[in-house]
Order: sequence, then structure tokens, then C-alpha cells
Amino acid sequence: MTATTLNLVQPFERQGKRLIAGRLMDFKTPEEATGRAERDARRFVGVVAVQQSVDTETGEVLDEPVILARYGELPPEFAEA
Repeated sequence: MTATTLNLVQPFERQGKRLIAGRLMDFKTPEEATGRAERDARRFVGVVAVQQSVDTETGEVLDEPVILARYGELPPEFAEA
């Protein structure tokens, strides 16, 4: 098993009543991901930055994602706990 940590940014746009996910981006560090999410918050209705560990051989998610930053309107799975 080869594990890696991904630092992802997911923007969202509104289409009617629905939130539609934009292009998912991966960054080298959590700081880069949170910086991008903050900048994108001005252009999108919502943005979330998450850190996720995955098995690179199988694609299996190894643990729950860690929310690094949230901005704007987001789907329920990214709502604050």
C-alpha cells in the first residue's frame, strides 16, 4: 500500500437551485490549497479546501477528509459540524 495525502480545492457554481462542482484542483501543501480557496471565494458561490489520504495503488480513501477552509454556499457534506 502506497499512501499519499492530497490537498484539494473544490469550487462550486450555482445552476438554478443546484450547486455544481467545478474543476477539482490538487496542491502540494495545505497552505497552497487554502490560499487558492480564499482567492477563488471571490469568483465562485462556494469553495472548499480539504486534505485527504488515499492509497495511490487502489484509489481507496484511507480516512475522513479534513476540512482546511470553507467559503460561501456548499453542499451538505461540507457543512460545518
